[in-house]
Amino acid sequence: MSNSLPKYYTQTLENGLQIVAIPMKNGSNVVSTDIFYKVGSRDEKMGKSGIAHMLEHLNFKSTKNLKSGEFDEIVKGFGGVNNASTSFDFTHYYIKSASKNMDKSLELFADLMENLTLKDEEFQPERDVVAEERRWRTDNSPMGYLQFRLFNNAYIYHPYHWTPIGFMNDIKNWTIEDIKDFHSTYYQPKNAVVVVAGDIDEKEVFKATKKYFKNIENTKEIPSKLHTVEPKQDGAKKITIHKDSAVEMIAITYHIPNFEHKDQVALSALSELLSSGKSSILEKRLVDEKRLVNTIYAYNLELKDPGLFMFVAAANQGVKAKDIEKEILAIIDEIKKGAISKKDIEKIKINTKADFIFSLESSTSVASLYGSYFVRDNVKPLFDYEKKVEALTKKDLIKVANKYLLKQNSTTVILKQEK
Repeated sequence: MSNSLPKYYTQTLENGLQIVAIPMKNGSNVVSTDIFYKVGSRDEKMGKSGIAHMLEHLNFKSTKNLKSGEFDEIVKGFGGVNNASTSFDFTHYYIKSASKNMDKSLELFADLMENLTLKDEEFQPERDVVAEERRWRTDNSPMGYLQFRLFNNAYIYHPYHWTPIGFMNDIKNWTIEDIKDFHSTYYQPKNAVVVVAGDIDEKEVFKATKKYFKNIENTKEIPSKLHTVEPKQDGAKKITIHKDSAVEMIAITYHIPNFEHKDQVALSALSELLSSGKSSILEKRLVDEKRLVNTIYAYNLELKDPGLFMFVAAANQGVKAKDIEKEILAIIDEIKKGAISKKDIEKIKINTKADFIFSLESSTSVASLYGSYFVRDNVKPLFDYEKKVEALTKKDLIKVANKYLLKQNSTTVILKQEK
């Protein structure tokens, strides 16, 4: 079976910076210019959580050449759109613009890598912005809080123990020195991947990237691989947390292998079967028939280190989380016993493929997709994806359900109002 993925070209500069060019020759005159850093919240230490995300905010402040906020003004000035995000495994910045502005975009990113000033007077107010974000999205949002506490409980030893926003007391206690140290360690050419996708020629991408990045020097050693492997869970965990919430909420998660593992395609297909679209099992049973929840999803979280298969639900008014739990466990049980039809599998294949091909139409999502694999040092799963989806059978889904969705491998967090 052929691959729908556009061809990519790659070069690595002497300083270790990897360049990936994906010419899409689609006459759109649009290009997405992205830079990925191999650093996320998994690289933080307990007591200094949230720094990777803080640094993403500070990257738009002043450099030796730009005043604070000038980066955004320049991008807006040439009609571009820019944004950034920090995940567990990496940090991602992008500028989407007309193809002729790729050169300027690369110049801006090179300036950030080499010349960020990191002034304390810019850091302090931005720290308050991040603390406010933590309050708004995590502390004062029952769903956000449930998700944060979920990771705190599913992972005890590994840094996935916190989500990228970090713990509030850490946010309040970082110093500008912590930030500078983190930047000089992780924001080096050898720890970055530049990905350019869109209506552009690969030779131009290599030429322009070299021009701006080849003289940037690496400054220090990057700490070696994480030795913190999450120990095998030795029994089911169940936690009740209290929060001011109009309705009860529940999350049930199971440990799964990392993004490179051969079971990932079947796990993703299982999450599709459970919660993709109105006709999915969880939607039909818990939303339509039993009217227990207003939102529910199953999600296969593929990470650089072993991830989680998650069920998350918010109850309808007056419904108990434990009743939702009963239903979810019953559905898992049915799947383990083989309650999947051939038609289900065909539908998953058709939808998964359609979604995948659709995502390849936009330069932004192509750069995002390729970058998320290059930054984790393995693109093979991406290029094997379509033929693995094609080869999926009902047996594969039943097998992964029986292998991973086990009681002793589970962490259940229930959120409810304190009496």
